[in-house]
Amino acid sequence: MAATNPIQSDVLTDIESRTPETLHPILEAAFRYRKQLILAVCAILAVTAAYAGYKAYAARAESNAQAALGEIMVTATGADRLAKLDAMLQNVTDSVRPAVLLEAAQTATTLGDYAKAEGYWESLVGLTEGEMQFVARLGRAKAMVMAGRGADALKETKDLAGLASAAYTVPVYRQLALAAEAVGDKAEALAAYKKLADENVGDKPYIEYKISQLEKN
Repeated sequence: MAATNPIQSDVLTDIESRTPETLHPILEAAFRYRKQLILAVCAILAVTAAYAGYKAYAARAESNAQAALGEIMVTATGADRLAKLDAMLQNVTDSVRPAVLLEAAQTATTLGDYAKAEGYWESLVGLTEGEMQFVARLGRAKAMVMAGRGADALKETKDLAGLASAAYTVPVYRQLALAAEAVGDKAEALAAYKKLADENVGDKPYIEYKISQLEKN
């Protein structure tokens, strides 16, 4: 049997002499299972280190993705830009994906590929909430109109009109007027233009012209 370490024994005796009787079983358990406790602490430290490593990796990945998106926006245009954005969407980090989708939707719209733009807006709606989701839905409605799906756009925009804050009243009712005209709903279009006439818009003469034209027909 291995000899007892006299120093360790003295330490234990000293600790026990200064400890209330009720705590002696706790101390004994602590020393008896000190190896297991050390292993447990080491495991916690290992998990903490792994989590810190993951956070650092995620931060680097996000930074790299943002840099890659910036490079695409600076160096690529037209169909080339859209192709690169599409490729980026295959493995981009979740935190940067909405920004890539937004740029892709706008690029597709510029190229006249409205069906594809609608798809990007649709994805963005599913990834966002609040104000950003509202903007994505409005973008989707615009793409619907331009893709020849006026009825769907009208339904979507009417829903948005009921949710719009003051900041979005003008863009929503502009889109509502366009969608209504696209499907020949003159009453809905007229109501939308009249709503715009009450707002502070820079093209009020055009709005008044549209109202007069719709009221004549």
